Amino acid sequence: MDTSKNQKNNVEDAEIVEQSGPTSSLSLIELTTIINRYIGDMDKVKNTLKEKNSIFKDTFENDAEYHELNLKVKEINKVKNGAKQRILKTPAMEALTAQINEQKSELKDMQDMMSGYLEQYQKVSGTNIIETENGDIREIVPVYRLVKRKI
Repeated sequence: MDTSKNQKNNVEDAEIVEQSGPTSSLSLIELTTIINRYIGDMDKVKNTLKEKNSIFKDTFENDAEYHELNLKVKEINKVKNGAKQRILKTPAMEALTAQINEQKSELKDMQDMMSGYLEQYQKVSGTNIIETENGDIREIVPVYRLVKRKI
């Protein structure tokens, strides 16, 4: 019977700690509201940024000296790109380009597989830290993005 009193005392002495910040537990409605507010704010910033970039670009285009030099650069770039295309069409470069593209694709597949394994590791181990064979400590970082849904 004495143990039940100790248990009550332990509970009464316990301290409730509430999480704060973006990881605190919020209701679905609160999260949706916050996300929608951020979407609106980000859209406003993007629009403002577009306007400022347009003004920035127009300032250069309206300068006569810059405009003239830019035309010369475009002509030189046409000649340079022609030479680049000629070099890329050689059999050796076509083979090398194919090998590079194949390895990029292979690396992307490996990264996708690694992502799945890291997710499983995190769930099984309960930690987001892993030590590599050569002793490096790495952190598993989940990436979340919001993209427009294609209809």
